[in-house]
Amino acid sequence: MNLYECFVCGTPQEAKTCDRCRSRIRGDLSALPELYRGLEGCRQRGQNGGGDGRSSKRLHAPVPGDERVLNLLGPASRQPVTDARDQTGETPFLALLESWCQAVSEERALDHVKTNVTAMTAMLTAHLPWICDQPWVVEFAEEIRALVHTVQRITMTQPRKELLRGVTCPSCEGLTLVRHFPGDWSAECALCPSVRLDERDYRLLVQSQAQGLTA
Repeated sequence: MNLYECFVCGTPQEAKTCDRCRSRIRGDLSALPELYRGLEGCRQRGQNGGGDGRSSKRLHAPVPGDERVLNLLGPASRQPVTDARDQTGETPFLALLESWCQAVSEERALDHVKTNVTAMTAMLTAHLPWICDQPWVVEFAEEIRALVHTVQRITMTQPRKELLRGVTCPSCEGLTLVRHFPGDWSAECALCPSVRLDERDYRLLVQSQAQGLTA
């Protein structure tokens, strides 16, 4: 059995990218269409006067308060970046996805997909198993994760994490159980990728540990 170090996190395992990193990348890709719609909503609110009760009927259209929104929703530059000073702000949302789709299409001799967020994220997700076998998956994962975090900050949709006090992980026995909002699980261990509990299993764990303390 061949063991590799995960390209992304360095964990020794059988695949070139571990299951935990694969799942995180897939989750980031799946979040992008909704985040893009939220970003467009931020621009619309800015152009309509920000919802502060003031009239939006003006001679000139107002500029959104956050210039990052314009930059992220802007068109891709067709000019090569020849100097660090030529590049300012974040890479536009669709331009970043398009660059990765082009890379995959050229490497795999595929037709180019339409330049819209749904088509491009679907294409990258469909080819994710192949992407995860490439050494550059670490750069791919970092750029997609950075895009997700940037848009979440702008749209104020960052997930919250609550530490579940008084309950220990059934695997590592540490006080490391957390609950994510939004999230699919009632409890997850911050250290053990395999520990994910639904509401029923979490209640049973709490009861069993409480009974153990009583005994």
